[in-house]
Amino acid sequence: MALRLHGITVADGSVDMPTRDLREIEFPAPGATGTWSVTPKLIPFRDLCAIVSEQRTFTLDAPTREMVDFHRSVVDAVFRTATVLPAPVGVVFRAPDVLKRWMELHYVALTGALEFVEDRVVARVHVVRAESTPEDRETGSDLAAEAAESLRALRRHAVSSVPLRREEVTGLALSSAFLIDRSAWAPFVGAAKEQESEHRLLQFKVSGPWAPYDFVNMQFGG
Repeated sequence: MALRLHGITVADGSVDMPTRDLREIEFPAPGATGTWSVTPKLIPFRDLCAIVSEQRTFTLDAPTREMVDFHRSVVDAVFRTATVLPAPVGVVFRAPDVLKRWMELHYVALTGALEFVEDRVVARVHVVRAESTPEDRETGSDLAAEAAESLRALRRHAVSSVPLRREEVTGLALSSAFLIDRSAWAPFVGAAKEQESEHRLLQFKVSGPWAPYDFVNMQFGG
């Protein structure tokens, strides 16, 4: 069986693995539809654990919506009780020994990344016009300028941030992800509400807390 990688976590016994099975997985390749139990498990390497589920064949086909949802549910379940580095959706290893060699090669980077995101969560903030037509909610240089100003102010409450979505003409960010200390979640949400009060023509949509999907960039060789 090939292994689909969902993420990397620490081997400290605190991982809450999801028990839900996803059955009747449909692959986009013709004739590759299968029905089997897909239950995540851990593969340890030193003080790390890879979170994986079995895949019948070693293929790199584009994931289906069901696979994306399952991947997210696995990562989010682990995130509730442990530090986790989410893997991109669709990463597949041929066998456990190949996966362990990859973990050995990137051991220093993986442990360092786990230390960086430990006890931290992600907030995603999206800024739109408060009252407008659907076509105008995310357009305009005035919107972009005010949104950029507000997102810069929110960066003072975060460890790091990355832009997610930009206004189509100016290229300025309308959405950003913010990595914040877990204990700072409530103050961050309060800061976002303050920005909304100061910019009454804007609406701030805050979601989370999320696992650090936006702050992990794993390297996979050819």
